[in-house]
Amino acid sequence: MRISMVGDPGSGSWGEFARRCDADGFDALLVPDHPGSYTAPLVALAAAATVTERIRLGANVINAGMWEPLPLANELATLDLLSGGRAQFGIGAGHTPAEWLMQGRTYPSPGARVDRMIEVADATRRLLTGDPVTFDGAHVRLREAVLTRPRPIQQPIPLRIGGGGNRVLRYAARHADIISFSGTGRTLPDGHNHEVNWHRDQIDAQMDHVRAAAGDRDPDFEALVQYVEITDDAEAAATRFAAEIPGITASDLLVAPYVLIGTLPELVDELSRHEKRWGFRRFVIRAAYYDAAAQLLAAFQAKSG
Repeated sequence: MRISMVGDPGSGSWGEFARRCDADGFDALLVPDHPGSYTAPLVALAAAATVTERIRLGANVINAGMWEPLPLANELATLDLLSGGRAQFGIGAGHTPAEWLMQGRTYPSPGARVDRMIEVADATRRLLTGDPVTFDGAHVRLREAVLTRPRPIQQPIPLRIGGGGNRVLRYAARHADIISFSGTGRTLPDGHNHEVNWHRDQIDAQMDHVRAAAGDRDPDFEALVQYVEITDDAEAAATRFAAEIPGITASDLLVAPYVLIGTLPELVDELSRHEKRWGFRRFVIRAAYYDAAAQLLAAFQAKSG
């Protein structure tokens, strides 16, 4: 079982935070990609690379609508070089309308965003091999593009694809090393929040869909945890949190992999149940819940031996 931390370098001491994540045994340190409202992810991760030794480093996840393959491949190769081979290539279709509208661009349809994500991911991965790439897509065009320098240490850099839509997940099933399930559905009218797919039958259906697409492949499944609370009254805490989420009950929350509520022994057992039922071997937890995540990681490691 692996637990990663997603943080915002714009708050507090980033170097201290990165060192703490490294020392406490988190698997990866991840940074969101939301231009205009978050720190630039690959710059922040390069800074973290200089003060850490073990932890893997990646975006959670690159908004494919904001990037072109050649500069993205260049930055990923640089991060891998600076970190001694610890980079991860995280990418998604993007969902926040303001990130397009602030640049005077039309917010693309869901299908167009996924089309572009697939083209950017494919072209970037090919560039990272060092071979010349000519690419003629609807969104990406390259002519004998070559990433001569820098060269990444890892071949290939592990690919993390994040999202919740069926088409994104089908592509991830066929190509990703890590599939990061967001647990989210349709974007709400505010352009930031989402419906959630946290009912057990919804998760079952999504896992069946992805496994069917994966065939003989066995990518790691990862859940983006939205809330963590260590408490000896899980039902009361879940009831409070459920009141903030339309259509969700406390019972839904207590079985969903996207929320962790209970005592440390209960949560250690819950992580094992999520792996057994759905195949989740990885969890990403937000920095707001760092202390609880560190306690949970230590408890899981102690039980595992």
